[in-house]
Amino acid sequence: MNWDEIIFGNSLKAYVSFLVVLVLGLIFSGLFARFFSWLTYKLFKRLSKGKFFDEFHRLLHKPFSQLVQLLIIYAAFNQLSFPEEWNFVSVKEFGLRWLLHAIFLIALILVWMRLFKRGVDFIAYIYTHSEDSVMSPDLVVFIKSLAQIVIYILGFFVILAKAFEVNITAVITSLGIGGLAIALAAQDTLANLIGSFIIYIDKPFNVGDIVELGEVKGVVEKIGFRTTRIRTLEKSLLHVPNKKIVDSNLNNISQSSQRRVHFNLALNYKSKPEEIMQIIAEIKKAIQQESPLTGKEMTVRLVEFDASSLNILVIYFVNTIDFDLMVEVKERINLRIMEIVKSFNCEFAYPTQTVIVKN
Repeated sequence: MNWDEIIFGNSLKAYVSFLVVLVLGLIFSGLFARFFSWLTYKLFKRLSKGKFFDEFHRLLHKPFSQLVQLLIIYAAFNQLSFPEEWNFVSVKEFGLRWLLHAIFLIALILVWMRLFKRGVDFIAYIYTHSEDSVMSPDLVVFIKSLAQIVIYILGFFVILAKAFEVNITAVITSLGIGGLAIALAAQDTLANLIGSFIIYIDKPFNVGDIVELGEVKGVVEKIGFRTTRIRTLEKSLLHVPNKKIVDSNLNNISQSSQRRVHFNLALNYKSKPEEIMQIIAEIKKAIQQESPLTGKEMTVRLVEFDASSLNILVIYFVNTIDFDLMVEVKERINLRIMEIVKSFNCEFAYPTQTVIVKN
C-alpha cells in the first residue's frame, strides 16, 4: 500500500492520521476531561477546603468534555489540507475557509464562556453551602448574576475581535461618542442598579421577609438588578423598582417580634358609663388571657364621642410575625368582645341619624 498516494489533494497517510486522531481523541475525551477537571479543582481546593469535588465535577465535566472534543476535531482536521485545485480563497478572505474558521472560534469562545460561568457557579455553591460563610445567600446570588453578565459581555467582544476581526478600540470609541445619550436614556436603569447595590449592602430585608412599602405588603421573592419581586397577600407578583425601595420608607415586618392590632369599638349612646368601664376591664382581661401570645402592653380606652357612637380604642400586640396565627388570636379576642358587650346588655353602634320634629 502506497501511503503517499494522493486522493482529493491529501495523501492516504494524512487520512489515516485524521481518523486515528479523531477516533482515539473522542474515545478518550471523557478521560481527558476528568483529568482537566481534577487539575482545575486544585485551583479551588483552598477556597472549598477540599470539599464539594462531586459538585465541581458535575458543573465542569461537560464543558471540559466539549473543549477537549473541539480541540480534538481541530487537531484531526489539521492533518488535512484543502486541495489547491479547489481554488478556495485564503482564510483571511471571505469564503468557505473563513466561515469554518469563524465557526470554530465562536464555538471555542462559547465553551470557554461556559467554563467560566460554571466556575462562578461553583464559587457561589461554596459560599452558600459552607458553614462558616461570611456572605448571605442573597448577596452570593447577586454577585453570581453580575459576574455572569460580565462574562457574557466580555465573551461578546472577544467573539467580535477574534472571529470577525472587528476593531474593538474603534467600537468602544464610537460608543464613547454616544455615551452621553445612552447615559441619559439609561439613567433610570442605572439608578435601579445602584439601588440594588444599596439593598445588598445595607440589607433592609432578605428574600423571604414580609415587607410593607406604602400600600404594598407581601413576601420578597427575588432581588434583581432593576426590580425586586414581591408576592403580595393577594398572591399577585409585584415588580418594584429598586430606586423606589431605596427612596421610600420600608417596614420589614419579619424583623419585628410582634404584630400590632388596632381598631375602634363603637357602642351606641344608650350605653351607661359604668357599663362602658366594665366592658373595658373585661376586654383587657380577654387580651391578657391570650398570653403569652399577646403582649402586656395594651390600650383600651373610651376616646371619642362620634356622631352616632361612643368609640373605645383597642390596641394590643400579638407576639408573632405569623400572619395566620395573628389572625387566629385576633378572631378569638373579637368573639370574646362580642360576648362581653352582649353580657352587659349593650349594643354595637351603626350609623344612625335622629330627626326631631317640633310641634
